[in-house]
Amino acid sequence: MRGPLRAPGHWRASLRAKEGWRVVREPRGLYAAAPLLEWGSITKGLVGTTACRTLEVERPVVHYLPDVPDVDMTVADLVHHTSGLPRLPSTMRDRVFGDLYRETVGVPLDLAAAVPETPRGRYVYSNLGYALLGAVLDEVHGDWFAAVRREVLEPAGISSVTLVPERGEAIGPRLFGRTIRPWALGASAFASAGGFWSTFDDLCRYAEWALEPGADSARTVSWQREGATTWINGEVRAAGAAIVDAAGITAVVHALAKAPHAADTIATAIIEQEYGNRA
Repeated sequence: MRGPLRAPGHWRASLRAKEGWRVVREPRGLYAAAPLLEWGSITKGLVGTTACRTLEVERPVVHYLPDVPDVDMTVADLVHHTSGLPRLPSTMRDRVFGDLYRETVGVPLDLAAAVPETPRGRYVYSNLGYALLGAVLDEVHGDWFAAVRREVLEPAGISSVTLVPERGEAIGPRLFGRTIRPWALGASAFASAGGFWSTFDDLCRYAEWALEPGADSARTVSWQREGATTWINGEVRAAGAAIVDAAGITAVVHALAKAPHAADTIATAIIEQEYGNRA
């Protein structure tokens, strides 16, 4: 059976252990043709960090945005996906084909749509919650992206992040010889939930900064944890990314036009292989 590290198709990966970064799979094919790749929901990691560093997270969201219907949900609820908000507003539903985010380009987030569907305190992954968190940061700082740049990107030495890549800069898979058009996340009201693009090297810089030994917990506040494993991932229309850390090894993977969570699977396999080689 072919293992994850022998998977065909377009993906690239690096790992970081005690001796530093090492390329697992070099840029080839589409990755060699353009510089910028999609982060998807890894974007949330930086937005959550910025919120925790610059806002009073236990304050109700209505303190910042009075038009939000629920008076009880807090900023911390948005950061941790415990607000009760659904993944998307009821007016937006996932579609196999089409771009559900394009209809929100140039349209302010509808605060009236921020209505919880499950009890507060229960974990429900919510792009709507992070779009609302971006709106809170806009209200406080004037520009959520500028706040993220100041709090995370500049300290991490990241310079290539953008929300809308220039023509020819975006890495994208192809179907029947045509490039698959990415979701318009970065230009939409949901940009703070998953709109970042950058070079692969800058994705690795974020991993290194967030996981720096002795760093404050706010750097990984929006990450997931299970036992000794810490990770953050993102899935968009035709790409996936994952940063996984375990046993003192960090793997960063980006994949194009593969099954959902393929990047996570490859990252886990890289860590298991590296750990096995040490034994």
